[in-house]
Amino acid sequence: MTARRSRVKSPKGARAFDWFLLSLLVALSGSAFVMIREAVTTIPPQAVASIRLWVGALLMTVIMLSAGRRFPPLLARSARGCRLHRAWAPMLAVGMVGYTIPFFIYPWAQQYVESGLAGVYMAFMPVWTVGLAYLFADEGLTRGKIGGFALGFAGVVILMGPDAVSGAARSSAFAQGGLLVATFCYAVSAIIARRTRGVRPRVFTAGAILSGAVFSSPALFLTDLYTDQWSLPSIASVIGLAVAPTGLAGLVIIVIIKRAGAGFMALANYLVPVWAIFLGALLFGERLEPRVFLALAIIFAGVAISQRKSGNPPPAEGVAAMAGSGGADLK
Repeated sequence: MTARRSRVKSPKGARAFDWFLLSLLVALSGSAFVMIREAVTTIPPQAVASIRLWVGALLMTVIMLSAGRRFPPLLARSARGCRLHRAWAPMLAVGMVGYTIPFFIYPWAQQYVESGLAGVYMAFMPVWTVGLAYLFADEGLTRGKIGGFALGFAGVVILMGPDAVSGAARSSAFAQGGLLVATFCYAVSAIIARRTRGVRPRVFTAGAILSGAVFSSPALFLTDLYTDQWSLPSIASVIGLAVAPTGLAGLVIIVIIKRAGAGFMALANYLVPVWAIFLGALLFGERLEPRVFLALAIIFAGVAISQRKSGNPPPAEGVAAMAGSGGADLK
């Protein structure tokens, strides 16, 4: 374990630009709830998942190529013959674990689990991530970080309300287990990305989403698509899902992990439900209950505590290891 941990140095403490990126990630990811709500009204969930991945992969490939980047060859020659290029192994892994599996689990599970309870389970992702980051990515695990993440989790539970928690007893245990698997997959993919070296963020994001799209494609042949029933708002929502919460958010995630660590990136999962609720109130006139503001205060307190005294030396390795800061990390 010591040898493995020494290969990935601790990330530096979060700076102003990292907080901006985290806020951007929250806004991009939080918009998914609104767009999924519209997309699944006329398009099957399996098709929504696969199409958003394919469109997102196309978008990120165009962005990558416009920056003068190229995919590495799929196969590399060695003395023993052809083998998978080392850059593709983590991209394929993240595509399957971080995109295909959870993108299918969540729409399926939410047929049997209330949306509030699904939101509570989403809060497990930061918990998984901080533990895995400590074991496999050399990210420190202090009392402040543990306490802050616990406080953030409590805030999400309060945000979703008592009905969400009590709904666990009457909801499918199998579906709830699926949600836990999905959040664990998100955490594992974050650690894989953290440990990957020598791949630029745009290349990594495009490759991972493309891999996820390829792995998701068989579902299209096993699903009744009913394309004649698809509405323009649903189609527009799928495209929006591909652009914001899939493509652009995927790029921001990789950059945050490289700059500030997987644990810091995972904090977005505490803030995304808050943004989604406020967005629902703004667009659909949904009522904001007093507990929303209490939960907001608790979540923000947890985020602040988890990041207190986090000034670590800057990383020399990790995803897309390169010099520079700020916007240079987006190359």
